[in-house]
Amino acid sequence: MRVDSCRKCGMELTIKQECSICNEPNKFNCKECYFEPEEQIHSLCRLVDMNHNPLISETA
Repeated sequence: MRVDSCRKCGMELTIKQECSICNEPNKFNCKECYFEPEEQIHSLCRLVDMNHNPLISETA
């Protein structure tokens, strides 16, 4: 998974939290300046979390 750099100081962001569905990182923070970008939302994981039954064409 790609980890971006901090928008304030340029240092690499560290993983703060992983998605409870797919285990991909979705929250990051900067240990240098303590900046926390917005949480990355995984739309398909959100649907699974809400008990959405995807159409056959969405799973292909």
